Parts: sequence; C-alpha cells; structure tokens
Amino acid sequence: MTLRITPLSDALGSEVVGVDFSKPVSVSDFQRIRSELTDRLVLVVRDQNLTPAQLVATVQMFGEIMPQHLSEMLMPEHPDIAVLDSRNVQPGPDGRIMPVGSRAWHTDHTNHAMPPKFTVLYAVSLPQTGGDTSFANMQRAYARLTDNERKELVNLRTLNKIEDHSYVSDADRSRFGERQSHPLIRTHPDTGRKGIYLHPGKTESIEGMTPEDSRVFVDQLLDKTIVPEVIYRHHWLTGDLIIWDNRGVSHRAHADYDLSAGRVMHRVLVRGEVPF
Repeated sequence: MTLRITPLSDALGSEVVGVDFSKPVSVSDFQRIRSELTDRLVLVVRDQNLTPAQLVATVQMFGEIMPQHLSEMLMPEHPDIAVLDSRNVQPGPDGRIMPVGSRAWHTDHTNHAMPPKFTVLYAVSLPQTGGDTSFANMQRAYARLTDNERKELVNLRTLNKIEDHSYVSDADRSRFGERQSHPLIRTHPDTGRKGIYLHPGKTESIEGMTPEDSRVFVDQLLDKTIVPEVIYRHHWLTGDLIIWDNRGVSHRAHADYDLSAGRVMHRVLVRGEVPF
C-alpha cells in the first residue's frame, strides 16, 4: 500500500490512508505519520481492523500508555482500553444521561499531573446517523485573540479535580484525585505554539477566582474562541482510528443519536509531560 495523507480542513486534521496498523509499519511511513500529527494535531487513519491487543501495540508506537480513571469502562482483558459504549451510559451528577465527552469542549484527563499528550479513539460500532466528534484547534483559537486579550490569559492557571461520576471507582478517585494546577495557556513542547488548555468539567477554579466566577470566565472564553474557523467536525466510519494531540486540541462528542443503537469506541491514552 502507498501511504497518502490529505488535509481535512483548513483549521486542523489530516486523513491517512494506505497504512495497516495490524501489520508492521515502515520507519519512513511512521515518521511521516508522526510528523503530520505534530503539524496538524488530529489524524484520521482509515480502514483499520484491529484486535484489542493490536490497538494497544499501535498506540505504544506513539508513546507510553497511561492509565485511565474511567474505572467501570475498562476492558477486563486489556485495562489500557476504555470501552465507550453509548448503551451503558449512566446519569451524571445532574441526572442527565450524556455520552462520555459530550457535555462540553474539553481536553482529556487534566486532573493528572502529567496529562495525556495523545488520545486514540477507534470506531468499533456506530449508529446509522449522528455521533460525530468535533475538534477545535486551540492554538489557532488563542492566536485569533488580540494582544491585550492574550496578555490577560497567559499567566492564569487552572486548578483541576477528578469528575464526580459513577464510572470512577473509589480506588481511582483516591489514586487520581489530588488537585492539579496547570497553565491556562499551554506551550506545545515540540513546536512552541501556545494554545488554550482546559477541561471545564474538571476546572474547580481559575486560581485567584471563586468557582462561580471561574465557571462564567471559562464559559465566556470558550464561547468567544471556539468558532467555526478553528473547528473540524468528523463523521465517523467503522474502522476509523483517530489520534489527537490534547496539548493543542479540544474536542466534543455530539449526542445527536439514539444511545441504544450502540456507538462503541475503544479509547487509549498516551502519557504526556507536565504542562508549561
């Protein structure tokens, strides 16, 4: 197969065809894929057919796998994989039944001291309609602000907590529950690009603000910066493997489908570094 990489939007994202991660990948092809991920932040690798073991092996090519605190969703035989199955969604603290990742724009697992640099999501089963995922280039979102607006944000920090959901076990709540302070404006270690970095559901507060003022601040910031010009919306096909860089990307799943139809994704995380 010949590797082909094509941009998916002006904002971010590239489509990768001509690679089969169930088989050995040449050094040159992987270098092209890895370089494209650094530059475009989201890769959609088409037409994969991976067992759980092959998925884990594929993700290990991109770095060290890190544990997930989606305790009740972990695959028993392969606990590095979280199974996101819409048929098993439980009500949240507010009583609403919302698929994982659909409540707000966010970056993953900010309650960790070293949050994941990459998230990998593999489409196993999909509803007939709906269930897209949107991605936002938060580096471009930050760059679109005025100089004064950027100066107001650059020294702010978020205090992050683990979410209050039933899928987090008491053991994992204890293991991963320590508050973590991260910069609101994060510098990408490979490119030096700065971008807005946060998870509203895990942001207990902006340091120096009350939780109430912080919620208003975060909502207004995301409403202002996540605009069509920075977004790519992905329509999933079975066998799609998407890798995205949490250090420069926010994402949101769309809950516009029948949850009982079964939208099943396998998710693996790659450990990152301490944000700066």
